[in-house]
Amino acid sequence: MISELKKIKILYLVKTMDVGGAERFTLNLARHIATKGAVITVASTGGIFVEGLQKNGIKHIGLKNRPEINNIIPLAIELLRIIREDNYSIIHCQHRIFIFILQFICNRKFILFYTAHNVFNDLFQKIIFPDVTVAVSQTIKLNLLSTSYIPENKIKLINNGVEISNNKIPHNNTITIGFFGRLISVKGIFNLLKAVAILSEDKTDFRLIIRGKGETEEIIKYINLKKLNSMVKLAEVSDNEETIYHGIDVLVLPTKMNEGMPISILEAAARGILVVSTNAGGIGDFIEDEITGIILKSTEPEKLALTLKEIICSYDNFAGIIENARIKVKKDFSLDQMISKYEMLYTESISSVSS
Repeated sequence: MISELKKIKILYLVKTMDVGGAERFTLNLARHIATKGAVITVASTGGIFVEGLQKNGIKHIGLKNRPEINNIIPLAIELLRIIREDNYSIIHCQHRIFIFILQFICNRKFILFYTAHNVFNDLFQKIIFPDVTVAVSQTIKLNLLSTSYIPENKIKLINNGVEISNNKIPHNNTITIGFFGRLISVKGIFNLLKAVAILSEDKTDFRLIIRGKGETEEIIKYINLKKLNSMVKLAEVSDNEETIYHGIDVLVLPTKMNEGMPISILEAAARGILVVSTNAGGIGDFIEDEITGIILKSTEPEKLALTLKEIICSYDNFAGIIENARIKVKKDFSLDQMISKYEMLYTESISSVSS
């Protein structure tokens, strides 16, 4: 299979190479496919993962125009210029606006790939027609089938995959909770902080580490207002998975968004970290309540505080759930499986065009 991918040129298009699941996915896929002999280029507006690309010998092109609807004309001109500069066999997009633009190129010689990371039901979902579409979980695939006009035979299911780590460090007496991702209200960060404030008044002993980008000034202001500095740490963003998850016992994702399959919950579970999340988007494809994680019935601060207190006070009782989650990651969501399936899909797609 290496010989089939050797010297094949693939362009990955992604909004940014900053904090986010699609960005981590792109980094992981690009660097592994590059080891198979493919020539890889990534185009994005930049971010902390660019250095990781460069360390793996992958070229990065900085997009001047953000992939947004109000930028569609200058973005289209920029993408056309990039495509003309090289002879790409595959252009693999992580955002629908790229698909919308590139599908109108006449007599295109590249195969247009799209990986769907989120649940959608809007106009854009009905006006994109990639050559090959991949859903990152079963829920995402069902969403595509029910909301888009993409033919079913052009939609493939390849679960998101993560590296299986054996670096779980036994927890200390003080439980450490982690919140990683975009620091915006809809992701639940402020409800989580309010729950922490409630537990602080209750003298519950634990720590919270927050990593991400977003409304950091508001977060710092709230931490100072509620005198949570000894309990809450706003840590620097990092592209290193071991740094991100080091010392974390519980990952909390009290999101209200229609998530896809968040890579963070898979990365955490692979490290023996208990995952606590709402059942949004495709999260239920991995988390079965009280089997492979804990599903939040409510994200209201008072109820979130009660759930967290139970976990903090009886953490050892969740050992079976933690082990079940590790087994499920290894079985269905490993990075090796994901890479192998994309490698096969790339080669089959190229072969079908050339035959």
